[in-house]
Amino acid sequence: HSTSPTIDPAIASTMSGREATLPISGLAVEGKAQSGEPAARLSHLTGARCLASALIVCGHFIYVDHPSAFTAARHRGNAAVDFFVVLSGFMTQWAYGSRMLRGGTEVRSFYLRRVGRVVLTTWLAMVLGLGVALVQAHGKPLDCWHVLRCFSFVETWRDPMDWCPNGQTWTVAALIPSWLLYPWARKAAAAVEHVAEGCGLLVLLLGLYALTAGPLLFMFLRDGDISYRRGFWSQTWPPATMPDFSIGMVAAMLSQRHGAWGGHWRGLLADVSLALAVASCLFLPSSGYRQGWEPLFNHSLALFFAAHMYGSSAAGGSSSVLASFLSHPALVSLGEYSFEVYLFQYPVHEIFVALGDITKMFSMKVNGNNANYEGFMAFFLSLWLVAGLYAEFVEAPLISWLRTRANEWSARGH
Repeated sequence: HSTSPTIDPAIASTMSGREATLPISGLAVEGKAQSGEPAARLSHLTGARCLASALIVCGHFIYVDHPSAFTAARHRGNAAVDFFVVLSGFMTQWAYGSRMLRGGTEVRSFYLRRVGRVVLTTWLAMVLGLGVALVQAHGKPLDCWHVLRCFSFVETWRDPMDWCPNGQTWTVAALIPSWLLYPWARKAAAAVEHVAEGCGLLVLLLGLYALTAGPLLFMFLRDGDISYRRGFWSQTWPPATMPDFSIGMVAAMLSQRHGAWGGHWRGLLADVSLALAVASCLFLPSSGYRQGWEPLFNHSLALFFAAHMYGSSAAGGSSSVLASFLSHPALVSLGEYSFEVYLFQYPVHEIFVALGDITKMFSMKVNGNNANYEGFMAFFLSLWLVAGLYAEFVEAPLISWLRTRANEWSARGH
């Protein structure tokens, strides 16, 4: 399934010594709520990213020989990707909501902090994927213009089905427009809040949900089916992700507006919303791989994810049972590397395939399928190890450098 749009997952985290600006999700250490107090560290969302990343990796590389009750959930990594997209919007607002970003210097500093390291890490992942593609091409030339469009993050605008080296990078390409437009999207949402207060934000959130989930639902009700191609485009084309990002942003604005108010019932809302989302992925029957009603999972759970984030952010998630479970240090520690896991999964897997083929000591493939389960476990553990080593010894110094440059820009701007 290396051509699945979820060879993805999707983007962020608060790691000690690392800036909390991971692309798909990112928990911020430096963000402040509207009250001026430091934003709470929502560690349970980092724990949730661990499980979402694991679902995506297992969905790509575990072969199902005999279908079971969990087979449908295995193919619903698109729901996990949508969770990451909504979480990216939520955590971007959670981290930067109190910063006005009025001047050009402040906006440039935001771009450097939020987008800079993500782009550099994604380029590295593309280089690794390009190396795999060159080896697999067996001397055949690659389309240089296609590769250039991929590294420029514009190929997904032209044709998202024309897969880039290291296909997971489509998620970053899809999210870049949302990050670039965030300062103005936030101003627009703040204007709605100024006029209609919290009710206006709620109406805006529901309108965004209708915009993202409505078209696919309409097609399914009209035709009784959604084709693979339509479902693929509805997930990977950059404009398709923008409403989901904005849903997360507006949910964070509501949470910041309400603070710790309604902690008990918001914790209940968080638990019920996430439980319903997980249950739908686990227990709804499959209609075929990414066709039928399966593409509805691209966006239909965005409202449930946003409700969980809004509810569980009250009092740092202490009123939510599921948030308490997701805050377990083991999940949080692994979740801190979920972005790197997501981007490096394909090249690391192909390295294992090549090692097996070259040494003849093992094979990741059985009858052409990823059916070596012992090999998968070795790959799975090595993937998290590689991600952690890169994050701590390469990415952390890079983040420190970017933070210094951003602070220098801000100082010159003032």
